[in-house]
Amino acid sequence: MIEQFAKLCRFAPLSRSRERGEHHGSIEPAACRTPDFRKFSISAVTSLKQYVRRPTRSAQLFLKMTTDRKYPFFEKGLLLPRWKLEKEPAHCMAVDAKEYCLATDRSPPALRDQPPAPSAPKKPPKSKRPFKSLIEVLLDFKEWLDTPAPPKPRPRPKAVPTPRPKATPTGRPSKKPEVKPFDLLDVPDAMDRIHWPMSAKVIRKWFAGELNYCTTIAGAAHGINQNGRPFPPSMIDTTMFSLDWIRQYPRARAALEDLINYRIFSSSAKRVLASKFKDKETSPYFRDGWRDCEGDLHRFHATYQFQFARVDTDVADKFAMLLRGAALPNGIFMDDLYGSLGAFAFYASIGEHYFYSRGAHGGRLEIHSAYLYMRDVFTFFDRDADTQYLGHWNKTGFIIPMRIAMAHHITNSDWLMFPVARNGAISTAEVYYPICNRDYRNWQFKHKQGGDLILYSNKKLIKLSEPIVVEV
Repeated sequence: MIEQFAKLCRFAPLSRSRERGEHHGSIEPAACRTPDFRKFSISAVTSLKQYVRRPTRSAQLFLKMTTDRKYPFFEKGLLLPRWKLEKEPAHCMAVDAKEYCLATDRSPPALRDQPPAPSAPKKPPKSKRPFKSLIEVLLDFKEWLDTPAPPKPRPRPKAVPTPRPKATPTGRPSKKPEVKPFDLLDVPDAMDRIHWPMSAKVIRKWFAGELNYCTTIAGAAHGINQNGRPFPPSMIDTTMFSLDWIRQYPRARAALEDLINYRIFSSSAKRVLASKFKDKETSPYFRDGWRDCEGDLHRFHATYQFQFARVDTDVADKFAMLLRGAALPNGIFMDDLYGSLGAFAFYASIGEHYFYSRGAHGGRLEIHSAYLYMRDVFTFFDRDADTQYLGHWNKTGFIIPMRIAMAHHITNSDWLMFPVARNGAISTAEVYYPICNRDYRNWQFKHKQGGDLILYSNKKLIKLSEPIVVEV
C-alpha cells in the first residue's frame, strides 16, 4: 500500500529492505509524471490511512515524504474550468506557519434577517437666543478684553533618526517581504475571482447568519442545531438555487434523470409510500401534497418526500472524491456546484394522489404527479476526528498541494497543514493558507456568529404517464 501511494505521489517505490530499515537515506523522487489519482480508490485511502497510523517503519518513511522542499500542486485555470497539475519548474514550498497564518480577527458582517433598528428620537427644537441690552453687550466685551492670553505650547522634542537597514552583499538595503494578512472573511471574494459565484453567495450568507451549527451526524442530516432544535426559519433558504442552474452540470442532470425515470417507480419507493399511508384515512377525493402543506417547502419535504438520488455522495470519503476529481481533465467535483453544495440530493415528493378504500382489501394509493427539488444541509460539521481539508487559499483563489493534503488526511496530523509559497515567492499573491472545516467552526465560536443552512431549490412538477400504484 505504501508503494502504491508513493508511486501515485511521484516518489520512487520503497524497497522491502528499506522498509525493514536495513538501508538508510532519503527517498529519491522518481521521474516527473502525472499521477493517475482516478485509480486511487476510496477503499485504498481508508486502508492506507489505517496502515500509516501504525507505529511502523513504513509510517515513519511515509511521514518523511512530506518533508520535501518542493511540492507539485493542482491549480484551477482562470479562463477554463479545468484543473491542471503544476510540476517542476513550478512548485510550492512550505513557509513558517507562525509568521504566515490564517487570520480570523476581522469583525464579522452585520447579522442578516434582523428587525429594522428603531428610528432615532427627534431632537427638541433649539431655543431662541435671549435678547441682550446694549449695556450687557458692552460688559461682555470688556470681560473678553480683560481675559489673560493662554500660555504658549511647549516646543516639541526633536525626533530621533531611525537607523538605516543594513546593506546586503549586493550593496542594497535588505527589506523583508511584506505579506498582507489573509482573513477567513476573504474567502468569498476569492471564490468570485475563480468564477464560483454561487459558492461565494452561500458562504457570505453563512457568515452573516446567527450562531447555528450541527453537533451530531443526525443533526447534519436533518437540520438539528446545537440546542437540539430544528434550524430556525432564518436558516432555511428556498430562493438561492434553481434546478436549471444545477442541471447544467452533467453529473447532477444524470442523477435527476435517474430519479425521474427509475427511482420513483422502484420497490423501495413503494415501501416508503406504504409506510406513510398505512395510518392515514382514505378519501374519495383527489388531494395534492403541496396544497395540503400550504406552500411550506420544509414541511412538504418532511411530510410527503418518498425517494431521492444523491450527487457527490457524502457516504463515500469526500477527500478521495476531491483527490480523484482534481486529476480528471474536466475538473469534475472541483467546480462551483461542488463548492456551493458539496454532497447533496434530489428529492421526489407526492403531488396529486388518490387514496381510496377497497373494503376488506385495505386501501389503494395512486400517485399521478410528483414534485422534484434539491435539498442540502450546508454545514462544516466533521463526522469523525478528521477535519475535512478544503484547500490552500489566498485572495486570488486556491491550490491543492496533493502530497500535503494526502499526508494530512491519512495521518490526521495538524502540523502537516502549513502554508505554502508558490514558486518560493513570499508575497501576498503567492502565499496560500490551509483551510479546513475546523477553521470555520473556530470562527463561529470566536465571533458568536455564523449559521449552518438548509438549502432548497425551486420545485418542478412532473405529470406521470402511468400512476404509481401502491396497495396499503
